[in-house]
Amino acid sequence: MTKISFSIYHHPKCSKSRKALEILNSKIKNFKIIKYLEDGIDIIELKSIINLNKISKDEIIRTNESSYKELKLTKKELSKEAIINYIYRFPILLQRPIICKYQNNKLIQSVIGRPPETVLSLFN
Repeated sequence: MTKISFSIYHHPKCSKSRKALEILNSKIKNFKIIKYLEDGIDIIELKSIINLNKISKDEIIRTNESSYKELKLTKKELSKEAIINYIYRFPILLQRPIICKYQNNKLIQSVIGRPPETVLSLFN
């Protein structure tokens, strides 16, 4: 039997994240909310998100965050591994929201909810 589940990397102060959460909640009732700024980010899952599909290393990092500029990341060519490490150490750099779909507890698809309606692509 195939078990499908979902999670969302959520930042409650972000309007896009709140809207994506609302859309997800309209489709299903049981999913995991990961408040990554409070709880941190699982580095293995972060690697899986980047390695799995269409979310590139350049899309997953928030370049408009002040910490991005403070760390002088704008002047560096960052490898996938470097971006993962920066996001792990500075979770505010994670593009949000990220919604993940799992089959039998294995990540099979993820999207960045920008615009929030992108979440709907996980249900096609």
